[in-house]
Amino acid sequence: MWTDTRPEAGMPSLFEQGGDLISFAGGLPDLDLLPLKELSEQLARLTRLGGRIALQYSTPQVAGALVPAITELMGREGGRTTAGNLVPTAGSQMGLLAVGLGLGAPGETVLCQTPAYPGAAAAFRTAGLRPAAAPEDAEGLDPQALRATVARLRAEGRRVRTLYCNPTFQNPTGATLSVERRRELLAVARETELLVVEDNPYGLLGFDGRTVPSLQGMDPENVVYLGTFSKVFAPGLRCGWIAAPAPLAERLRRTSEVMALSPSAFSQAALAAFHARGGWEALIDAYRERYRERCGLMTDALEGELGTDGPWRWRRPDGGFYLWLRHTGGADTGRLALAAAEHGVSFVPGGHFGLDGECDDALRLCFSNVPRGRIAEGVSRLAVVLRGAEVAQTGGGGEGWAA
Repeated sequence: MWTDTRPEAGMPSLFEQGGDLISFAGGLPDLDLLPLKELSEQLARLTRLGGRIALQYSTPQVAGALVPAITELMGREGGRTTAGNLVPTAGSQMGLLAVGLGLGAPGETVLCQTPAYPGAAAAFRTAGLRPAAAPEDAEGLDPQALRATVARLRAEGRRVRTLYCNPTFQNPTGATLSVERRRELLAVARETELLVVEDNPYGLLGFDGRTVPSLQGMDPENVVYLGTFSKVFAPGLRCGWIAAPAPLAERLRRTSEVMALSPSAFSQAALAAFHARGGWEALIDAYRERYRERCGLMTDALEGELGTDGPWRWRRPDGGFYLWLRHTGGADTGRLALAAAEHGVSFVPGGHFGLDGECDDALRLCFSNVPRGRIAEGVSRLAVVLRGAEVAQTGGGGEGWAA
């Protein structure tokens, strides 16, 4: 079951009491950076001049005017596609379910990079698939161990044809798979006849502006790529795409048509018009700079409050939205989340990202949409709870909630 990870999930007492909650929970972009005046003028013009078409049903194709906007985004990470290989979606979540329904068969196993985005596991389970953890080491997905895992599962009689991963600024860890590991992974996937599903909402949000080659760009004939405008533009338009090899694209297009009948012609036209007038450069650069600053404020505050040699460990990411904290002694972060709510701060417990009860000793913090002036205060509130967990782990009693 997909556990709700919205900012308010699991914190009823604060909302009922009107408390001053600082949320590090929901993975929300900072829409203060959108040029709303320019956007509103473009939307008004679109409605006035083309509303009868843009507000009508459409066909299950990516609109021709939007194709350049998608190919430019993908090209920044070495990706390449054509209009015929594109399938419209209402964001990556719809793409995940379309992949599960259109390319999977009930009962088969899909290997997932873990900790896993819970929406992916939920989509695959809804499609009747069985998510299982792909092997990893300190550097991320382990290609050699993947080969052995596939052989073992198949020897047990399980059908394994798909590997799902989020290799760049992963949700929830913020980690990025190295280029060398990507090459090895793709080679093993080819060898073991695994189709790779690459989920890439955050790849263009590197803090220093650099990008890593996408898996799709490295092997477009064996990678199904899930793209979305939710993180590089705005999620409210509900617009994304799948880039897939031609035979798979047609199957996915039929599935998406059953799911949604047609994509939003209005959303596609709005995004195409924005791109045609100014491109993505300025907005993406603004997002990168904003998230770089927020991440720095959060990691600096964590180091100041918890130190760097205590039981709570984390890595500073190079991009994306998230920090992943793990307790070396095995704290129960599900219980800590309830305590944190009482202290006026929220996060997502790590167990939400496990496939089979793992990651209960971890937690995810999101810095992307927290006002910069509230990050240090939020971390200070959080640190009270996390230090209480340390006391409980050493048998020192501490707060009643941690005992």
